[in-house]
Amino acid sequence: MGKLRPGHIIETAFWLLLAAFLYVESSAFNKSIEIYKFGAAGWPRALIILMALAALGQLLYQYYAGDESTGSLGAATDDGSEDAAREAGHASLRWYLSTLWLLVIPFIYMRLPDVLAMAMTLDKTGVHVVKLITAPVTLVLYLATMRGNHVGGMLALPIFFAAILEDMGFYAMAPLFIIGVTLLMGERRPQWIALTIALIMGVLLMMFVSILYVGLPTGNISPFYDFSNWLVTVLQ
Repeated sequence: MGKLRPGHIIETAFWLLLAAFLYVESSAFNKSIEIYKFGAAGWPRALIILMALAALGQLLYQYYAGDESTGSLGAATDDGSEDAAREAGHASLRWYLSTLWLLVIPFIYMRLPDVLAMAMTLDKTGVHVVKLITAPVTLVLYLATMRGNHVGGMLALPIFFAAILEDMGFYAMAPLFIIGVTLLMGERRPQWIALTIALIMGVLLMMFVSILYVGLPTGNISPFYDFSNWLVTVLQ
């Protein structure tokens, strides 16, 4: 086993499992593109493969060097972050499983309504109702898990935001995403959170809606769709 510790193997297994999961999920949008022979999933899959290769490369390095950093590069990067991560529990099996679960939660929202729709032969309205129920349930699961794992929460939040964007729309979900990011970064003062939302949303709405006239996702489920259309009408 060389200088490998159980934590090294767990970390590599985590990244390989995540890479395999994302690779399989990329089949959902793997459409052919006339000007690009590798299709829509070509670049995402290339990045996923690179992530897996990087994990294997790190495992190989740890096999020979363990946790020791050697040479000028090691001296420059030895800032105590690895020791701090261990002390915070970020190298434990529980932390990796928690992070993996946080990353899986958005895909539950993406897949569960479709599975239930097929099993129950639901129409479009029925699917929307299932999504309106699944969204808060998965949100509660996310919030309950990320309370003890802010790093994993930060990794999973953009995926969660992207998962609900098509259904709930940018205009309704972006403020919640900004609130989540500020809270995960440690900001707790309501006035600063409100100011951050106002500044970011103000700039984005002015740029895309009022100046560039570029449509942002409005969602397809009421009342989010209705709210988005009303806001776009007011701004334009």
